[in-house]
Amino acid sequence: MKNIRIRKGEPGDIQTMVTFLHHLFELEKDFAIDADKNRVGLQLLFVDQHAGTIYIAEAAGKVVGMVTAQIVVSTSSGGYSILLEDMYVASGFRRKGIGTKLLEQVIVWGSGQGAHRIQLVADVTNIGALMFYRQAGLVTSRMTALYGKLDAINKKLT
Repeated sequence: MKNIRIRKGEPGDIQTMVTFLHHLFELEKDFAIDADKNRVGLQLLFVDQHAGTIYIAEAAGKVVGMVTAQIVVSTSSGGYSILLEDMYVASGFRRKGIGTKLLEQVIVWGSGQGAHRIQLVADVTNIGALMFYRQAGLVTSRMTALYGKLDAINKKLT
């Protein structure tokens, strides 16, 4: 698709991004839709732009996609890795190269931060996303993602 502009996210984009996260979390059943928490999480990504980033895709001045990423330490690769946290492209704009452009920009950013690999989790039912990431060269891991709320885990541990 022509006339796609990828730019750094700005605080003024947060409401649109919260809406996109709502749509994404409708697909990813592990996560509850909570606009307030989503807003706070997005705001935290603006605090240290070396540790995390947001990129926005625009078509004809309209926000049509987003990606968020963070830098983490990978002991297996002996260096930094990009954690791709959220990627969303609005319906009607998918399969037009926008996701590819967002992913490319995250890779450029992460490489600039010293990262040597990228990692992410995607819902097993989100077939379109899984196909996209595989076509981009990511491989399915034998690892399984686990997560939990710290207060609930602490109660079980003590």
